Amino acid sequence: MRFAAVTLGFSLVVALIGCSKDEIRKTYPVTGSLTIDGQPAEAGVLVYLHPKFEEKDKYPIHPKGETDANGAFQITTYNTNDGAPEGSYVITVDYPQRLGLSPHFGGDLFQGAFANTDANQAKPEFQVAVGPQGATIKLDLRLTPAQRSAFEAAKKQAANKGLQGGFNLRGN
Repeated sequence: MRFAAVTLGFSLVVALIGCSKDEIRKTYPVTGSLTIDGQPAEAGVLVYLHPKFEEKDKYPIHPKGETDANGAFQITTYNTNDGAPEGSYVITVDYPQRLGLSPHFGGDLFQGAFANTDANQAKPEFQVAVGPQGATIKLDLRLTPAQRSAFEAAKKQAANKGLQGGFNLRGN
């Protein structure tokens, strides 16, 4: 038991030395809300921020957030809900299928419609600029009839199989 505590303590010291404050960017609060056809998104929809600026950092950033049951989210870069570094970002969104209690995900409920960084570059609603005052994101995703149909079928299938959100691409 004592050996485990000493090993854990040593690991923490090494981790702290390896990541000095000079190697990470200052973050600013980024919050948002996500609706789907005007209704709050369910819990589990992922919102990603992709930097439009060149990253030269030792540790590249991957800001993201996850919606709660009311469609609200907060962006995390380094620590929970710490926001994102200053700069311009392209937003992507996907709704992964959670496979029961497994940490693995299935396909995107939105079938990639909102997950393409290049396509979202041209859409103003998928842009956000984070500054010292932070940023607020308000997204209302509009589903096509085919996406809406797949969305409803997936929710029904998930409920029948005990899955949480999304669907799998195999259709079973």
